[in-house]
Amino acid sequence: MHDFLRGARPHLLGLMLAAFCLGSAAQDYPSRPIQMVVPFAAGGGLDLNARNLAEAMSAQLGQPIAVANRDGAAGTIGLNAVAGARADGYTLAFTPAVPLSSEPHRLKSLAYGLDSFRYVCQVFDNIFAIAVPGNSPYRRIDDILADARKDPGKVNYGTSGTGSIPHLGTSDIEATAKVTLTHVPYKGDAPMLQDLLSERLGFGAVLVSSITGHLNSGALRLVAVYADRRHPSFPDVPTLKEAGIPVVQASFGGVLAPARTPDAVVARLEGACRAAVASPKYQGWARGANQVVDFRPGSEFERNMREDSRLKAATILRLGLRQP
Repeated sequence: MHDFLRGARPHLLGLMLAAFCLGSAAQDYPSRPIQMVVPFAAGGGLDLNARNLAEAMSAQLGQPIAVANRDGAAGTIGLNAVAGARADGYTLAFTPAVPLSSEPHRLKSLAYGLDSFRYVCQVFDNIFAIAVPGNSPYRRIDDILADARKDPGKVNYGTSGTGSIPHLGTSDIEATAKVTLTHVPYKGDAPMLQDLLSERLGFGAVLVSSITGHLNSGALRLVAVYADRRHPSFPDVPTLKEAGIPVVQASFGGVLAPARTPDAVVARLEGACRAAVASPKYQGWARGANQVVDFRPGSEFERNMREDSRLKAATILRLGLRQP
C-alpha cells in the first residue's frame, strides 16, 4: 500500500485523501451543532414547525439544531444559501415545496434547482383553504362562483402573494369554472387577514393552520380546501374536487441538504427525522397547531417534489408569470 501511495500522482492522492476525510466525517456525524435554515420569517407556522422538529431531531442526533430564519424573495434567499453551503450535513433547510418546485419556473435568475439538494425527509402537508368572514353569505364554493358569473371581477380575494400556492390554486379555479376573480396579493398572510376580517375581501386563500384562532372564535369560516383530502381538524369542510371543481394544489415540505452531502449523513438525518416526527411531543404539538403531519422518506420526498415542479411549471406558463 505504501509503495502504491509513493507512486501515485499528487491529484490522485488528493482525491483519495478527500474521500477518506468524507468517509470519516460521515461516520462521526454529527460531532457539532447543526443549523436548520427556514427561508421565511420567524413566528409563522413554518417557523414553529421547524423549531419543534429541530428539538425532536436534536434528541435523536445528540447535537443541538439551531433554527435560522433567512427570509425574503418568496423563500429563495434562504434556499440559495443552503444550496451553496458546504455539503457536510451541518447546514439544512426546512422548507415548503414552493421555493423549489415553483420559483425556479418563475425566476430565470435563480442559481439553484431540483438537483441542488439532497432530499432528507418530507415532514408535513400544508392544507390551504378558502376562508370567509364568519357572517359572509358565502356558504359553498358555488355561492362564490355564482356571484363571479353574475358580475365578472366583482369577487375579490386575497393571498400571501403573486405566485403563491393560493394564487396558483385560485387561478386554476378560474380556468376550470370559467369565471373571473380579482386577485389582491399581499406581502404575507398577516396584512391579508386584516382586510379579510374587516370584510374588505370576498374571501381569503390561506393556510388553515395559520388561522386556527380565528376559526375557533368564529371570526372566519372555511368553505373548501385545495388539497386532495379533507383537513383532519375540519372534517366537515369539503375539498374543491368534492365540491365539483377538479382542482388540487398540493403543498408539502420537509428537510433538504446541499447536493453531494454524503449518503451516510443523509441516511442518519432521515432516520432521526423519522423518529422525531413519530415522537409524542412533536405529534402533540402538531395536533394543537392543526398541522398535518405526513412523513415520507427522502426518495418519496424527491418524487413528490419533481412531480409538483412539473405541475407548477404548467400553471405558471398558463398565467404568464415567468420573469427575467
